[in-house]
Amino acid sequence: MITLIVPTRDRAHTLRRVAPSYFVQNGISEIIFVIDGGTDDTPLVLERIAASRPAVRMLILRHERRLGAAQARNTGVAASTNELILFCDDDEYLEAGYAKTCLQKLQTPGVGAVSGRRVYMENGETPLAALRRFGHGLRPGKPFRPLICEYVNGACFTGDLRLPLTNAVILTHKSLLQRFPYDPHYARGNGYREESDFQMNLYIHGYDLITSNDCHSIHLPPAQVRTGGQRTQTLRRIYWSIYYTHYFFGKYYAVYSARVGLWAPRWLAEAAFAAFAVYRETLRPPLYALVKWALRQRRRWGERTLST
Repeated sequence: MITLIVPTRDRAHTLRRVAPSYFVQNGISEIIFVIDGGTDDTPLVLERIAASRPAVRMLILRHERRLGAAQARNTGVAASTNELILFCDDDEYLEAGYAKTCLQKLQTPGVGAVSGRRVYMENGETPLAALRRFGHGLRPGKPFRPLICEYVNGACFTGDLRLPLTNAVILTHKSLLQRFPYDPHYARGNGYREESDFQMNLYIHGYDLITSNDCHSIHLPPAQVRTGGQRTQTLRRIYWSIYYTHYFFGKYYAVYSARVGLWAPRWLAEAAFAAFAVYRETLRPPLYALVKWALRQRRRWGERTLST
């Protein structure tokens, strides 16, 4: 059986929406929520949801002060009673069958962790509509950028891929988490690379990570998510992203680059990432907004054409 671990902090408003999808997953017998220094009514919200699903054991743990999502994951792992661990963020749904699908793929020899695709809802959109819009991806190009060590969430591809990194909603073995625990160094700022650290630890030790199109997690739209590391100010996001990437590359770049056949020196990779981080936080949002507007106009024009 599987234990689901969800780090959370003052997210009662999102858990009220997404947590019911956790309790109906096939194969999950235990759900552990780790409250990382939060003060809202999360326990009450979760107890109400769990009351109608007594077959799943729920455990709520609490850090008295904020220690970061990485340490919250480690706390959940230590308290878990199953050998298989699935992680999920506190602001996304799990599609029906997510855990079961990942479990089937985790049995592949040499695989250390499995995730589905992550779909981001737009404001006013339903989860089903978001899945239809996403399809097999939204963006042309490769799903992984080796030089800056970035997984491209919305890349178009079909089937399963083996990559060095994937999104945070992974199924893995407790024994691997005990061998390669999450690094609590990522506790400040936006915690960038926090979930990638464990995945890269797997990768440099010879394990593969599978990203599959056969299941999805569905992230709430911006209007429904009010807090979190990815909502900090732009300059702070840039700073912490570069800071944590420097730390992350210091731990893993030599072995990682050798395994992927990347011959660029570390300083060049860090410089390339810094440029990307600035672009992502300053230029890309308005460009994406313009593209989305153009696509909406095209869709409306097509609908008017069909109606006539």
